[in-house]
Amino acid sequence: MTKNIYSDRWVTETEAAEHWKLKPSTLRKRRSLLGHDTTEIWTKLGGRVLYDLYSTDQKITREAV
Repeated sequence: MTKNIYSDRWVTETEAAEHWKLKPSTLRKRRSLLGHDTTEIWTKLGGRVLYDLYSTDQKITREAV
């Protein structure tokens, strides 16, 4: 059985890092240095940082072409 990777579009930092095969500290560093100009699409909601997997993967695909 395959897992639908986009079943939860907005995920936590740890889940996003696992999806993109990065360390959570890498995502934190990019976010602190670049803000919203990073490749990753993120938002802060109630003190939690959430990443949009679907939109970010689409953005990465567009930039790779």
